[in-house]
Amino acid sequence: MLGAMTSPTPAVQRSRWPYISLIPFGLGAWAPIYAGLRAQSRLWIALGSLWTAISLVGWILATTHKGGSDSAAGLFLILGWVGGAATAFAVRGEYDTRMTSPLLQATEQGRLRLADRQRAEALARQNPALAREIGVGRPDEAGAVDVGLVDVNNASVTALLKLPAITGDLATQIIETREKVNGFSSLEDCGETLDLAGDVVEGLRGRVVFLPRT
Repeated sequence: MLGAMTSPTPAVQRSRWPYISLIPFGLGAWAPIYAGLRAQSRLWIALGSLWTAISLVGWILATTHKGGSDSAAGLFLILGWVGGAATAFAVRGEYDTRMTSPLLQATEQGRLRLADRQRAEALARQNPALAREIGVGRPDEAGAVDVGLVDVNNASVTALLKLPAITGDLATQIIETREKVNGFSSLEDCGETLDLAGDVVEGLRGRVVFLPRT
């Protein structure tokens, strides 16, 4: 009786990405590649690549208009379209099951965070004014974009203390020194100016930016 009274396991929500494969003429044949990348399945990536390649051959033949290429082009386009759609809907169930895994979800979220962090680092180098405007490196400010980076030249003590190996004394030293030198130009400049140990510098790599002083 107790077993019968337990709540049923919630159904896994069906994903919608397979409908991309229904785009006509094989334009959505790449859908299994998307699933394979997210679920880390080389087989799905390979199948998606195959159907995409077949569709591409069809498009190439369709644009050449040589002899009987039209019929061959149609055959390849239909094959890529149907193959991509069949694969997408065939793997959807396993994809949905895999993506409910806490490990896979954490892996995907971690990958997205790393990608955002790398884009933010590039933005800080290429367009520091825009990076400062959206709050890159300023987790201490309300509304700032927090991607796990800290702007050593402007962030508060609280933000600096979130960095690895940064103690209260070192955070204070950073703030006092950046005032004197009007900010550090790079991680190497910061490490040399503050005489930081090599392991401390390496621990900060990929976690800090150096925007102009405000």
